[in-house]
Amino acid sequence: MRKLFIYLFFILFFTTSVKAQYLQLVENKGEIGLFAGQSSYNGDIAPNLQFFALSYGGFYKKQLNDYIGLRATYELHTLGGFDSLTAKTMNLYVHDRNLYFRTTYQDISLMMELYFLKFINGNKNFRCSPYMGFGIGYLSPMKDTSNFKDINGNTTYAPNIITMPLNLGFKYNITGSWNLFAEATYRFTNSDVLDHFGDTDSHSVGTINYQASTSGKDQYFSAKLGISYNLLKIYGPDKRPKLKRDNMFNKEPKSKNASKKGLFGLFNRK
Repeated sequence: MRKLFIYLFFILFFTTSVKAQYLQLVENKGEIGLFAGQSSYNGDIAPNLQFFALSYGGFYKKQLNDYIGLRATYELHTLGGFDSLTAKTMNLYVHDRNLYFRTTYQDISLMMELYFLKFINGNKNFRCSPYMGFGIGYLSPMKDTSNFKDINGNTTYAPNIITMPLNLGFKYNITGSWNLFAEATYRFTNSDVLDHFGDTDSHSVGTINYQASTSGKDQYFSAKLGISYNLLKIYGPDKRPKLKRDNMFNKEPKSKNASKKGLFGLFNRK
């Protein structure tokens, strides 16, 4: 009975150590993902309403350690606002101003991403974690429509804009390297003319001159669902070092060329 307990102890110890070594041999090198959702803008056009439109994109993340990664994201947004859809009872001034814009932007951002909990693929004890990210981005218009004109009567176009994204999300490991995630991103910008209408601009309809609000810089928001794949690197066990006694008792057979002797054998190369 005593020997049986000793054997069981060693079996349990060996099994636990093998599992621990396996966890240490799996390294998360990064992650790629695709997502889709909706975006909405906050600014001077129809400030009392939210207009949601499709957004989608993908990302690549370089994992720096167990908790921190560096993420590059590419996303397409359609942002817009329509004064005429504002109810007269809600804001008559905005309704009669009748400005609108609708712009498709490409958004490129670089963010630091931080897991709140330890996340290990394939381990049911560490298969989910909330996370956050922050960084800097670049917003560039691709397709632009607007009825706003400047003081010279020329149609204005949306500019390139610097953004400061703040991202919150939750990730769940489905199986192996595959994950589902949901996230929401709020982006502050350095511009008040994302909607073509800055705080100091005006728009004339007949004899009435309409001013923009003094709401400050424009902003926009997006929420999305996605799927991602972790780029795992699995290290194999270390090879046993070769001992001198191995060379003595386990000699490898010599090749035919090595066994040749004579003048010509000196010039043979492997």
